[in-house]
Amino acid sequence: MRPIKLEITGLQSFSKKQIIDFDELTSLGLFGIFGETGSGKSTILDAIILAIFDEIPRTMGRQGKNIKPCLNQDSDVLEVYLKFALGKDIFEITRVYKKKFNRKGEEKFDQMNPILILNGDIIADTVKNVETKIGEYFGIGVSDFTRSVVLPQGKFSDFLKLKGAEKMTMLENIFDLEKYGTQISEKLKLKNNILKDKISSLQNQIQGKGDISIDVINNLESDYAEKILNLDLIKKRRESLESSYEETKIIRELTQDIEKYNLNLNNLKLNEPSIKKYESDIQNHENALLFKERIEDINRLKYDLKNKNVELTKSKEIQAKLDMQNNSLKEEEQEKTYSLNKISRELAALKIDYKELDSLRIGIQLLNSLHYKENQLKDLSILLEEFECQLNKNNDSLKDLKETLLKNEKSKEQLEKIDSTQIEVKMEEIANLKSDIERSNSLNQKLKDLKTTEESIKNNFNSINLVLENLETLNRNNLAVELGKHLSDGNSCPVCGSTHHPHIATNQSDIDSNKLKTLREDKTTIERNLIAVQTQIIHIEDELKSIQNLKDIETLKNLLLEKIEEANSLKDSFNRVSAEERKLDETILTSKTSIRHIQEDNSKISENILKINDKILDVKKQIFIEQEKIDVLHLENKSLDYMERRKDILEQMDSESRNLTSIKTTIDEDLKKIKDQLFENLKEMQESSLVIGKLEENIKILTTKINSDETFLNAEIKAQGFESVDTILTFILNDTSALELKKHIETHYNEEVRFKSLMEEALSKLDGRTFSNENWEKLQDDYSKIKEDEKILNEQITTIKTNLERLKLLMKEAEELFNQINILTKEQDDIVMLQKKMEGKKFVKFLARKKLNYIVYQASKRLQQITRGRYTITVDNNCDFNIVDAFNSNFTRECSTLSGGETFIVSLVLALALSSQLQLKGKIQLEFFFLDEGFGTLDSTLLDRVIEILEEIKWKEKMKIGIISHVEDLKIRIPRRLEVSAAIPGEKGSTIKLI
Repeated sequence: MRPIKLEITGLQSFSKKQIIDFDELTSLGLFGIFGETGSGKSTILDAIILAIFDEIPRTMGRQGKNIKPCLNQDSDVLEVYLKFALGKDIFEITRVYKKKFNRKGEEKFDQMNPILILNGDIIADTVKNVETKIGEYFGIGVSDFTRSVVLPQGKFSDFLKLKGAEKMTMLENIFDLEKYGTQISEKLKLKNNILKDKISSLQNQIQGKGDISIDVINNLESDYAEKILNLDLIKKRRESLESSYEETKIIRELTQDIEKYNLNLNNLKLNEPSIKKYESDIQNHENALLFKERIEDINRLKYDLKNKNVELTKSKEIQAKLDMQNNSLKEEEQEKTYSLNKISRELAALKIDYKELDSLRIGIQLLNSLHYKENQLKDLSILLEEFECQLNKNNDSLKDLKETLLKNEKSKEQLEKIDSTQIEVKMEEIANLKSDIERSNSLNQKLKDLKTTEESIKNNFNSINLVLENLETLNRNNLAVELGKHLSDGNSCPVCGSTHHPHIATNQSDIDSNKLKTLREDKTTIERNLIAVQTQIIHIEDELKSIQNLKDIETLKNLLLEKIEEANSLKDSFNRVSAEERKLDETILTSKTSIRHIQEDNSKISENILKINDKILDVKKQIFIEQEKIDVLHLENKSLDYMERRKDILEQMDSESRNLTSIKTTIDEDLKKIKDQLFENLKEMQESSLVIGKLEENIKILTTKINSDETFLNAEIKAQGFESVDTILTFILNDTSALELKKHIETHYNEEVRFKSLMEEALSKLDGRTFSNENWEKLQDDYSKIKEDEKILNEQITTIKTNLERLKLLMKEAEELFNQINILTKEQDDIVMLQKKMEGKKFVKFLARKKLNYIVYQASKRLQQITRGRYTITVDNNCDFNIVDAFNSNFTRECSTLSGGETFIVSLVLALALSSQLQLKGKIQLEFFFLDEGFGTLDSTLLDRVIEILEEIKWKEKMKIGIISHVEDLKIRIPRRLEVSAAIPGEKGSTIKLI
């Protein structure tokens, strides 16, 4: 995870939007965020956590339940925008909270829907969906994030102080080890169930194949061979009958064909009268066709004659209509001419002076403008008087305010001066006294606890020592017995050197060597713990002596009460003077504000007076110019009423003139249209007369031709034997009917020839042979029976063969299924063995412990580098951290005994080791580490060593490391930094600046 850009608005001390470009800030790898206490440094971390997880654990609780403490009181909106990278993917997330008021006026906070963008595309836009997507891509929650990636105030030493079980749970979460525990167990369980189902399915398949024994197969093979022999005998009998059957069948078919041909020829003889009639109809049809074309020509001429008569009637009607229209147009032309002459006389009577009309219009406009400017001049003069009056009033108020301000400033100078450092000194003395008293009480309680622990350890030591001494005595006796087995008189004893051995040990006891070894180790451990406790007791007693050498506890308490009383007295005086001073400051501030406002008001009034004077001069100048323009017009009467009445009269005359002109133009256009229409009608009547003459001539010619053609046609028809034209038309057939009749005739004669030919051919093939139905039926029965027997036998053979092949195939399939069951059973046994090994998250705990050991190994290397080889970190059986001091005989102590600076260093190296191993969701390498406390507990030497380690990590591991601190010595060690300026109440919020 690597931040790219952060925008903060309305969060805690940031009232206005502040933008942080992390690409530029982290360009050198190591960077710092510096500023005064309370300036808003830690709020930058809060904004990152809020953007990703929608919460700030240190201030607002979870899921915005208490957003109010986080919202800047000068803002109505809290908004954070974070752009960051996970691997190659770029994410953008925006969260907004808005302050609103309900109907009762109570303040409430609404969360807007957040927006999560991946590579430019919105992937979530609701609180629930964004939370789900963040969980998918990060894989860790806010608790683990603030212990390993971004370490805000109060969270720095969380990983160090976590108990064993909590620590292992955290490692399982951030390293995504759950997939090696529950997920693998679930997969194994699922796999086992799948294997069970497969084995059960295979067994069911074997059972479903039925009885597939060897005996059944042998019986079927024997039956199959017997059926094959019977089939061969039946085939031979069938072949002997087949030739007789085929010959008799041919004779039967030929006899049937001859009978069928005789029947068809008889039917054709019955149809001969119809064929003769068809031939007669065709002959009449062909003769009538000779006159058809001429009849059609005469009909066409009659049709043309009818059309010409209709056309002639229409032309005469049009000519009569045009004649009536011309008479109407001539009457209208006379009326329009009369109206035109009348309007011309009226126009001649109207005489308008347009020059006088234009002068009146301009004069009226100038007089109206002149009256408006004179009224404007009066208004400006009144306004000028009002501004001058207000200016005098303001000057009087300004004088009074300045006198009041001078009096208040003198009163402030006369107030009693109390140095606040005196109160701070008293409070520091009180704090030191309280610290000594608390320290003394704490040390006494600790001394009491340690002495109790010492007594318990001594008792434990004595009981173990007593048992150990007894076992050691028995052990020595056993050694003596073993030694005595190899001694004889005259041989020197390896212990005492004597050659006489009057009392050789003989009784040997059974001793558990492992128990003896354990007791020895326990004794050594107890001795070491006893020395450590006694060392602490001596150290505490020395500290108590140093405190009690100063003063006893009661004296310290009395002195504390005196100091508190003095401090309270100073505070009361200081508060009283401060209250008076604040009151005077408020009065002075109010007076100065009022003076400033009045001076600004006076300045504006003076500017307005100057503007009004300029405006008055401008208006007077315009009035003078317009009076000159009116004089130039040389009007007879400059009265506005007279000019408007005269203008109205002239405009009325002008309007009448325009209306008459418009009417005259319209009448002229109408007369022109009437004349044009008369001309067109005349032209059309001339053309119509020509058409009528031509039509009458054509009608006469057509009538003569039709009469001549009909006379000639009737003479020829009678010559051919037809009575009339109508008779000819009844004999004419349509083309389809004629073709069908010809086809019937042709088919009849063709069928007669064909059947005669087929009968002759059949008689030739029969060659005198005869057919007997009795012999044919017997032959058919015998042949059918033997074919049926052959068919049944073939079906039986096919069934037996199919069953035999099926059983052989089933037996082969069953053998393959048994082999598969054996393979699956072996695989199932392996799965069951793995399930037993995965019970109780054993494998997950093993992996988490391995991760923890490696993190401790990496952290110890850096800790040794910082402490010059003095300290290393170990992990006990409970997964708790311990510190080994190489400068104190490798003495191991708990992390709770570390000083503030030591705690910071150990927490830092552990956090760095953890973050270097952390991969979000198990695959995305962490590129960013942020810490927000602890550097104030280091001296300059340790500070230099820590910075060296951070620089080394920056270059070796390509990690971006951020530090938040108020320690000034860090500024000179970190070249790239962000300066946070504290908020100024009532003026501005916190601001940032990149250095």
